[in-house]
Amino acid sequence: MSTLVNWIPYKLSYQDNDWQLLWLDLQEKHIEEPFFDETIRFCRLRMKERSEYIPASSLDFLIEAAKDVDSIAPGAFIFHVSRCGSTLLSQALATAETNIVYPEAPLIDEILRMQEQDPAITAEQQELWFKSAVALMGQKRKAGYEQLFIKLDSWHIHFYSLLRKWYPDTPFFFLSREPNAVIASHHHRRGMQAVPGMINSEILKIDIQERHNQDFNLFTAEVIAGYYRALQEIITVSDPNNTFFDYGWGVKSLLICFFKSVMQEDSVDDKPELKNYAVAEAAYKSLLRHLVAIKIQ
Repeated sequence: MSTLVNWIPYKLSYQDNDWQLLWLDLQEKHIEEPFFDETIRFCRLRMKERSEYIPASSLDFLIEAAKDVDSIAPGAFIFHVSRCGSTLLSQALATAETNIVYPEAPLIDEILRMQEQDPAITAEQQELWFKSAVALMGQKRKAGYEQLFIKLDSWHIHFYSLLRKWYPDTPFFFLSREPNAVIASHHHRRGMQAVPGMINSEILKIDIQERHNQDFNLFTAEVIAGYYRALQEIITVSDPNNTFFDYGWGVKSLLICFFKSVMQEDSVDDKPELKNYAVAEAAYKSLLRHLVAIKIQ
């Protein structure tokens, strides 16, 4: 499959009961944009200069293409509640030429949510397509690449059980922030999950009502509350491959914690004592209590 070097799948299309997979030529580009949508736009413009044709294939081709690819397994999946330092973390990781970082790649979301368009899709099919896509996204396009990190969308917290089943030994890194600060950030500039109807309400675990369209902050508060309920359940699992960090603990500590817990290495000369799992759990319970201050009626 040498002809696929630098080519990755980047978008699913579902028409006439048929799935089509679109392909992107990264060429020699190192992914460094804050969001993968920006990388897609950049590479699509370069491709358009050569041809108007958009390469597409079946999902069966995806499986075959992934079989022989020289790929790096995911070093971590980054979960977050939004506006909590996840973009800062992924940008910091992308500065290293040894890291492949995908920040909120649309294809990841599309595969996880395939059943919204095609209920006949099984979890087994999703797993095979997901892992095949990740293998191609993690191909060693450059000799120096050593690590692959995937930053998920915030609502993927609700896919935790599925992803943990697929990747039982992969580190999962969870980022949070004091909920009112997250809501205030969305009030200033809203993400998709903070606007009723932009993301399937079943995914967000919300029954959308008229009051949500009248008060976007109320809707956002309920979305964030759902995230924290999911996090609370995850904490009780006590999986040793899960690491939790809150933005309020400090940016420097964020990077130290990630390098030490996920990459198993020290990132700075001074090594302050990191908060252990018990402290992290206590902090999360404290953050959950902040939800009491959010007037959800």
